Amino acid sequence: MQNRIALPDPPRTDPAAGAKPQIAVDPGEKLLGRRVLIVEDEALVAMDLQFAFEDAGAEVVGPAMSLGDALALAEQAPEIDCALLDVDLAGCDVYPVAQILQSRGIPFIFHTGHGSRRAHSEMFPGAITCLKPTLPEMLIDLLAGL
Repeated sequence: MQNRIALPDPPRTDPAAGAKPQIAVDPGEKLLGRRVLIVEDEALVAMDLQFAFEDAGAEVVGPAMSLGDALALAEQAPEIDCALLDVDLAGCDVYPVAQILQSRGIPFIFHTGHGSRRAHSEMFPGAITCLKPTLPEMLIDLLAGL
């Protein structure tokens, strides 16, 4: 029986991009080296997101499950690269947290079962809103693109 060595797939090329090679990213590395703030008041959802983001290589900040905790992390946590914000935190809007992140130049995604994309984009131009339920893989891809 021979030992076989698995070789990585060759880089893919995108004809629209002038045939520049694209390196396939391991799903466990999509958020590698990024610090992601999670603001989510539902414990099971927060835990699921935390595990998924960590599996994708992120260091999770939080999760913050209350507006007070979220405000403190948004103001004081060093080196946050991006954030996922549940809009309704036990009846409190997350918008003050979004304003702090925006002032710090930290991109974020709204993740909500409430509100509308239009309202969020009017308050925070360019902000992405994902309506719950959203697969963690999709959120990972969106956060990786920020």
